[in-house]
Amino acid sequence: MRYLTWIVTLPIALFAVLFAISNREPVVFALWPTPFTLEAPAYLATLLALLVGFVAGGFIAWANQHRNRARARRAEDRVFYLERELQETQTRAAAAEKRVAELSQPVSGQPRAALPAIGNAAPQAPTVH
Repeated sequence: MRYLTWIVTLPIALFAVLFAISNREPVVFALWPTPFTLEAPAYLATLLALLVGFVAGGFIAWANQHRNRARARRAEDRVFYLERELQETQTRAAAAEKRVAELSQPVSGQPRAALPAIGNAAPQAPTVH
């Protein structure tokens, strides 16, 4: 990529220098309704006009991309929100799995008491020893 930049830049720079050397005669610029005039070399006026056109074109291209930049910004915000939500959900799922694993293991030293069946359980009187 660096070589491509030099391949394009060097001929343009050489052309600009040759143009400036060849067009040094003064040119008078005037804006009709005003009495002001400006005398400048022809190369300066031409290169200045090219520069203004380049900057104006860049600004127009930048302004036209506003909608795409806004859409990309919204998508980036949504991705951030969804990644955060996914991380929270994964944390909650891991905690729930840990609780299920803890509840399914019997307490050491004590057997788990079996729960009576709901429909068959009859109240029993306490026994006295």
